[in-house]
Amino acid sequence: MFNSIDKKIVPYLILATIALFIVEFVFLRSDAYFWLLIWGIVTYFAWQYYYRQEGRVLFWIGIVALSITMLSTLLFRFILALILVVIGLYFYQMREDKKQASQLLQFGEEPIEEEELLFSNRWFGKQQTGAKPYQWQDINSQTLFGQTTINLNQTVLPKGEPTVVLRHLVGTITLIIPYDVEVSIHHSVLAGSVDIFGYGDDRIVNRTVHYRTKNYQTAPQRIKIYTSMIAGQIEVRRG
Repeated sequence: MFNSIDKKIVPYLILATIALFIVEFVFLRSDAYFWLLIWGIVTYFAWQYYYRQEGRVLFWIGIVALSITMLSTLLFRFILALILVVIGLYFYQMREDKKQASQLLQFGEEPIEEEELLFSNRWFGKQQTGAKPYQWQDINSQTLFGQTTINLNQTVLPKGEPTVVLRHLVGTITLIIPYDVEVSIHHSVLAGSVDIFGYGDDRIVNRTVHYRTKNYQTAPQRIKIYTSMIAGQIEVRRG
């Protein structure tokens, strides 16, 4: 299950955990961590004498005390809630995938067709166009945690102004653009980094940026891209 979660999300979760620990330790409940240390030492030495009856009794007293103390800290409850959320989202996503696979399209008076999408909305995970050629479709997707990679070298863009819309809560967006394709990109981020053909910033805070290649307006091959995220990085490069 956890292999499907983008590894680039892990640093953000670690930073959030460290920040919560510092806030709780400095401003809220430093005594809880003091007692965690004390009961941890007691449990460790009791384990060394577990073969004795008094050692076994003291060991289990230490385990119970450690558990109660950990449950009283915000940090432990945050980590526990995060694990439960990830597990819950995983099973919810599996159920939705099965539901969509078995759902029949109902036709009305107007004849319509349902097309298979390149990207779908996901709670977490990695989506990419892959190395094989594919037929172009305008993209509009959102992801809670994850990585999205789009390689335009494996498709043929239609005439006009094809569009890509990507929304991420936390993650990474990578777009690989052929040398003969012009680009207009709007990117909004609360905290992250931007690299658009070598231009951008490693530390952008609460900004919206717009980059456009020089010949975009007159180019026969061009694409418009809209991206937004709370935290993460975007890279647009030639390839």
